[in-house]
Amino acid sequence: MKFGVIIVTYNRRELLRECLECVLSQTLPFEEIYVVDNHSTDGTAEYLDGLEERLKGSEPPLLHIFHLDENIGGAGGFSYGMERLSRGSCDWVLIIDDDAMISKTYMEELARAIRETDYLAYSGTVVTEGAIDISHRRRIKNPCLMTYAPVEASAYSAGSFEYDISTFCGLLLRTSLIRDIGLPKTEYFIWFDDTEYCLRFRKQSRILNVNRAVLNHKTAAPGTGPVISWKHFYGFRNSIDIGKAYSSCPPLYMAYILANHSAHILIDSLLLLSGRRKKDSGPSNADRRYRIRIYCDVLKDMGKRPSGRDSRYLPGSGPNK
Repeated sequence: MKFGVIIVTYNRRELLRECLECVLSQTLPFEEIYVVDNHSTDGTAEYLDGLEERLKGSEPPLLHIFHLDENIGGAGGFSYGMERLSRGSCDWVLIIDDDAMISKTYMEELARAIRETDYLAYSGTVVTEGAIDISHRRRIKNPCLMTYAPVEASAYSAGSFEYDISTFCGLLLRTSLIRDIGLPKTEYFIWFDDTEYCLRFRKQSRILNVNRAVLNHKTAAPGTGPVISWKHFYGFRNSIDIGKAYSSCPPLYMAYILANHSAHILIDSLLLLSGRRKKDSGPSNADRRYRIRIYCDVLKDMGKRPSGRDSRYLPGSGPNK
């Protein structure tokens, strides 16, 4: 078996450096490493070019660097890398961001599971700040309303478990599957591109999580992120597109989304009018106005297909920017 890895990076040079150190120190080495630089401006390009020069002519893994002319989001970056790697000789491809630090035996553990089982997709255990982050491995809870539930923490005490939906944080796919079902949707730009991709191949194979394969995700712990950000627009927009395609009853799903988003707009509007907010507690008025704006734009665009990056919600934008 030959393994390749795709890393998508954007303006996180030091995290990328650590990520690549983890990738290069595997007890079961990769054959090829593909790094997609999403138009970074923090010196990432220069670091990668230097690394490529140092590794030139050495033993595998082969390092392939791609500097993009614009930021095409995580969805575009992974699609770009997967299209190129799937044309090569690797049998399996691991998908990670630059903040995913795989343990030294990550690939060894997954390879052992491949030899013992017959899935087309595998993953490992995601740990954030020392605790298992169950949000990355989910099962479909309601196929009509397209809701999901994280796999319970107790499942990680076994050797492995089956599930439906994975993020691209440590997901390993058979290369033949990629050639069969195609690439992630670049038009999603960011968020839910991995959900749609897993739903696309779900009838062919569920995903097996190998609990002994551990990945340290160097990001904020669940629940500590911003109340609302520019990324939520893409999440809401893309999840609607998924519901239209995969819900067991799309009309009911769309009615649910309309009611849900309208309710959020109404509640935030009433709270703004009443002025109900304790100092330094809960969403600020700016957050509420920004959230109302996002929900309104999402509802206004419900009849449209996702079309990549939206000029109204550029990376880094927000209620105070």
